[in-house]
Amino acid sequence: MRSRFAVTILVGVSLIATAVAAAQQQKTALVTVVADTGAPAADLTAKDFVVREDRATREVVAAERSTEPLYIALLVDTTQPPVGVTAPIQDLRRSLSTFLTTIKGAVPDAQISVMDFAGAAVTTVPFTAETEAVDKFIQRLFPNRRADAVLIEAMVDAGKSLSDKPTPRRAIVSVDFNSPDSSAQHTMKQAADNIRKAGATVWAVSVRGTANSAAGREEVLNVVTRASGGMRLTTVEATGLEAMLKTIANSLLSQYVVTFARPGSGEVKTTQMETSKGGKVLLTPWMK
Repeated sequence: MRSRFAVTILVGVSLIATAVAAAQQQKTALVTVVADTGAPAADLTAKDFVVREDRATREVVAAERSTEPLYIALLVDTTQPPVGVTAPIQDLRRSLSTFLTTIKGAVPDAQISVMDFAGAAVTTVPFTAETEAVDKFIQRLFPNRRADAVLIEAMVDAGKSLSDKPTPRRAIVSVDFNSPDSSAQHTMKQAADNIRKAGATVWAVSVRGTANSAAGREEVLNVVTRASGGMRLTTVEATGLEAMLKTIANSLLSQYVVTFARPGSGEVKTTQMETSKGGKVLLTPWMK
């Protein structure tokens, strides 16, 4: 009799536990903590993250630095500037070198590809973990054509190149100047679609000066950076490139896998995260 009673109790406890587990789901997200030029945001734990869904605060169960492979498609504007304007080649080389050494110093096996866009988008360096191959491109970099910079076409190709990579850590980092952009109208939607399908974050760095820039390009850069969980950075002078690219590198090195509790299974409209230390947290497209 006692044995039957004990079994009944155990079954009842099991059913309750199952019901609670069903009502209390867990979600896991890959997020980027926006760092500064000094260093990546390291050593954050679950207690440092705040998660809100539709303004309701969720319990953060776990948080740890992502160790997934990192893939970066680097897009570089190599158009010649207008007659009478000196190309900021040294600033560009130094900035890209800083980005490369920051990434590779922390993640030696990070895979980086390089595409330049001047008249056409051309993959100069396919994805590689060899620092020397990317550095060789940087040190030889020079504006090679007086043509329109087809940045949007380059993003179409970059999204496609990242779509089959075996990791959620996929990023497109672009550097462009205030050059004309003759990318076809239909490529704007195609770029957004390819980036969304690839699940890539987009980080766009633009040197704008005081002249007007291509409206279509501006719209695409603003939309895809925000929608993908990346960031848009602009500077008036090329001397500002190095600090911005280092911020992006440190941010890509500050990616965390955050697990939080979600009561019930209702539809969630918005998810927002931040750190209790005031840091900005960007959600990547990856969540399960």
